[in-house]
Amino acid sequence: MKYELDEEIYSYEAIRIAKEIIDEKGKIKIKKDNINIIIECDDENLIKKVVNEALNQQCRIDLLKENSKIANMILTKAIVSALGENKESKR
Repeated sequence: MKYELDEEIYSYEAIRIAKEIIDEKGKIKIKKDNINIIIECDDENLIKKVVNEALNQQCRIDLLKENSKIANMILTKAIVSALGENKESKR
């Protein structure tokens, strides 16, 4: 059985991670063509689980991209604060 996913919706990375999480016995194969990612497996339920997990992983990847700048700013401010530097000490 083959299942095609549009690469505009799911990244190859999200599908690869999902496969690693769900496919313990190595039953699933992933192929990539020009516009689609193809999942092959004999077990339809296993494919559905991988597609569901791929959606979860894609959401995580998208959120990480959106929030990485904010996280870096917070981390930088925390480090600067821990070092004791602030606006008043520079005056």
